Amino acid sequence: MNPASDPALAGPVRAAEAREDAPARAGLAFAFALVARNLAVERRSLGALFVRLVLQPAIYLFVFGYVVGRMLPGAGGGHYAAVMAPGVIAIAVMNSPYTVVASSILTGFYFRTLEAWLLTPATPRAILLALVASGTLHGLAGAAIVAVLVWAILGLAPDGILLPLVIVAAGSAFFSLLAVIGLLAPKTPRRGQEVFAFLMMPMTFFGCTFYSWDMLEPPFRAFALLLPTTYLSEGLRAAYTPGPGGLPALWVTLGLVAATALLLPVAERVAARRMRDFTW
Repeated sequence: MNPASDPALAGPVRAAEAREDAPARAGLAFAFALVARNLAVERRSLGALFVRLVLQPAIYLFVFGYVVGRMLPGAGGGHYAAVMAPGVIAIAVMNSPYTVVASSILTGFYFRTLEAWLLTPATPRAILLALVASGTLHGLAGAAIVAVLVWAILGLAPDGILLPLVIVAAGSAFFSLLAVIGLLAPKTPRRGQEVFAFLMMPMTFFGCTFYSWDMLEPPFRAFALLLPTTYLSEGLRAAYTPGPGGLPALWVTLGLVAATALLLPVAERVAARRMRDFTW
């Protein structure tokens, strides 16, 4: 006999099920609350947000894409503006998730708000997923803003929406997870911040953002393949200018999705270890 069909047992069964589902509901509520908190923080700093998401990429696109692109009409088999514009989107996909994830973790470190998070019913996994969700949403928003700037300044648009959407979503989640690992794995997030400051430069300028992978000589191609921004830039470049040359779009997309999936358990392990043995 099914206990739930017995009127005398239906109430206790529902109560037991509710108790079992309580941690999941609490974690989901915490995730939504943290995402809303990060959006509220961004709204209070509209000036910095405008500089990071609009002004800086607009300068890159105008100077390198419009001015330099008109001086160099052909580069790597196509117009230079079409080569560098996807790279600027890739930079936004890298920077936006890191900024919001780092803001949450560093605020938790310096102002002890992470201790308050750990006192809630939310599990370390829920905190991790909330951080990744915030970073991914900000990455998607940043990429969308830069894509509009690319269209407004250079008149370029992707050949379809599905491929760039998948690449940007996977790239945003990847860099969100990478930020979590980089900031929580060291003894303190301050050390992780120093490491990221060192890595941002090569990922920005050596990750095939302002040039395509096939423009490089063979020795430098191997180095570029070590940087995640290379795959992100080449995937978006294939979405804007499909055709031969560069890295295959299918393999780049599958690689980004696979790398993100592989990074998730690593980030979960790092977050669980740090938040279980909280010694900051």
